[in-house]
Amino acid sequence: MRSLGVSMGLVLLGLLAAVGAAKTNRPAAPPTASFTLVNLEYEGTKIWLPGEITVKKGTKVTLKLINNAPSGEHGFSIPAFHVAEVVQKGEPKTVEFTADKVGIFPFLCQLHPAHVGGQIVVIP
Repeated sequence: MRSLGVSMGLVLLGLLAAVGAAKTNRPAAPPTASFTLVNLEYEGTKIWLPGEITVKKGTKVTLKLINNAPSGEHGFSIPAFHVAEVVQKGEPKTVEFTADKVGIFPFLCQLHPAHVGGQIVVIP
């Protein structure tokens, strides 16, 4: 009878270990990253700062866009990730996308294309 109890205990431990292993084999949630980009005007040129953001491939990126330029509205676009917004002064906007490809991708103002943009660097 004692050996049956020991055997049952070992079986139970094995099942618990299997359940624990199954929990650890679940796919991890994708990484996330949040940034605040501020638009301002310097010597007549409108720019988004910071001018470069780096994330890993697969990251869900959230950008809070704040327009401080005196002109009233400014665009923010990342063509590679199908992001395009118009941000009014005093009305922050939030955009989200998944950085699902590796490379260097420009962001710019689709309303004022002659102005300086920036880039998102997506690493493997």
